Amino acid sequence: MKRLNALLERADDGLRRGLLSGRLPGWLLGGCTFAAFFLLMMTRTLTQLAGAQTAERAAAVLVLCLPLGLMLAFAMRLARPQEDGLLMQLGLCALCALAMLARVSFIERSSGDYDIYLADWIAKLAAGSFSEGMRANIGEYNVLYQYILFVITRLGVPALYAVKAVSFIGDAFLAGAAAKLAGRKNGLLAFGAVLLLPTVVLNGGMFAQCDSLYAACALWGLALALDDRPKASATCFALSLSFKLQSAFILPIVIVLWAGRKLKVREALVFLLTLLAVMLPALLGGKSLLSIVGVYTAQTGLYTGLNYSAANFFGLMETAGLDVYAYGNFGMALAFGVCAVLVMSGVRRAERMTQEETVRLALLLVLLIVFFLPRMHERYFYMATPLSVALACSRGGRAVIAAVLIELAMLSTCWALAFSLPMASAMMLAAAALILSDGNCDGDRNVL
Repeated sequence: MKRLNALLERADDGLRRGLLSGRLPGWLLGGCTFAAFFLLMMTRTLTQLAGAQTAERAAAVLVLCLPLGLMLAFAMRLARPQEDGLLMQLGLCALCALAMLARVSFIERSSGDYDIYLADWIAKLAAGSFSEGMRANIGEYNVLYQYILFVITRLGVPALYAVKAVSFIGDAFLAGAAAKLAGRKNGLLAFGAVLLLPTVVLNGGMFAQCDSLYAACALWGLALALDDRPKASATCFALSLSFKLQSAFILPIVIVLWAGRKLKVREALVFLLTLLAVMLPALLGGKSLLSIVGVYTAQTGLYTGLNYSAANFFGLMETAGLDVYAYGNFGMALAFGVCAVLVMSGVRRAERMTQEETVRLALLLVLLIVFFLPRMHERYFYMATPLSVALACSRGGRAVIAAVLIELAMLSTCWALAFSLPMASAMMLAAAALILSDGNCDGDRNVL
């Protein structure tokens, strides 16, 4: 009996050492996870692939597997070779697989936006050449996403799957940016949390929206600036703006980054050249510069109501019957005023701000600008969710409560939680108040 116990003890010690300190090549574990997910998708019943030949089915499934490959690549890069053993690697592979399974659970669902708009735009782009599509001024998105939609029409796979796969790729980059902003020590926690956030999963998985694309570019712009890579940062900020105008909510942080010597005036040239490079294929295809720029001006005048289900200042009141012009101008004045105060406060301490403080300022900008602006949609708070997770993972305390409130408020307006719009707006305001009050960093009272 003693020999048996000794044998079991040695086996237990050996297994523990092997799992906690041993490692396998990341590409091997990632490849096995990728292959297992591919086989699962091949055997799963996918409605739009019913009756398709094996090659067509494999091509469509491979498109869905590409985001998983990116998630695995980010996860293995975040793993710490000296500290994380085989068990952690296996856990990371499982996390990425679960994140993708959560997304493909809704793969057959098509939202109203997709059925009414995206499907029609894709059909029009599929009917002609690239030049014809550009000249036709199809859709309300800027040209960068139009390029993606055009490529989708040439893949030979169900458009719904491809559109969602592109958003899932954005999710992977978004989680990677959040991990970078959270810092090396807390990066894995932020990465996993963002991948599994219900708002992020549902945005692409259920609603086929592409908010993760512009948000990922914006957050990488911030992360790269803090990593002293100014040219790459300017490029990412420009790509973010090339996807959606909503990236403007975080762009005031550029002034603080410049004041802190993280960016220089010459990076403005990189920013403009990137915007021009994005426009160039459309211009060569026959699209006018006026129509490209007009996408943004058209978006600002497309909606005339005070609120479109956003958990903000106007969600706290009954807007029916209110003077849209007067209250709208009042909200814009509040938003610009708050933005100016935050930027000035950041500029005053720009050269002494830590990465955590800069993330906190970026989160406050996104939260409070969208909170006070009129004509906001529920998804316009999207960037606040990964930023709040990055801050919560690095800071803890009140930042965690604020991140939970932001997520619940977003879910209640985007999905079907039992919170009313005024309640969700109050939760968003409470989250902003918590972040504002949590200003004591390393014993130095923050100006904000």
